[in-house]
Amino acid sequence: MKKERILKKDWPEFLKKFNAEQQFRPVCVLVGGHEICRDLPFLGLVYEAKKKDVEVIVGGVDAEHTAHIIHTLRSPRAIYVLRENGAVRGIEVQSAKEDNVVVEFIGPPEEAQRMKKELIEKIAYQLYEKRGKAPGKALDDWLEAERIVERAAQMYI
Repeated sequence: MKKERILKKDWPEFLKKFNAEQQFRPVCVLVGGHEICRDLPFLGLVYEAKKKDVEVIVGGVDAEHTAHIIHTLRSPRAIYVLRENGAVRGIEVQSAKEDNVVVEFIGPPEEAQRMKKELIEKIAYQLYEKRGKAPGKALDDWLEAERIVERAAQMYI
């Protein structure tokens, strides 16, 4: 696998673009080589220059928690895009003080649409349950779930 280093001065803009291109792809997140999550939709990486950290955000599990910070890496020193045969396979964030974080994409980019749809389905069903499982509002629940997911995704691009 080829590593492409991203210059620190470019991190904020690069990550917004990277997040937009890779959002909702299923991921495996490794910290220090240990898996901490698998098969959750990628929402983004956020670099906080003032805090000097990088946050890894994946799709949440319910309507109230659509985005979930899976890990915060303090004092990041390098970011690498991981490529194989030209295709993006993941991203690695290295730290001088903590274990490195690797976000590996599972499957082809087309999996992003499946993951996004599954997240919308899950949230739509939760909205249906929240209103007492009354019939006749399936489209309203679906459209509201789409809005919730899109709102969460837009925060990282």
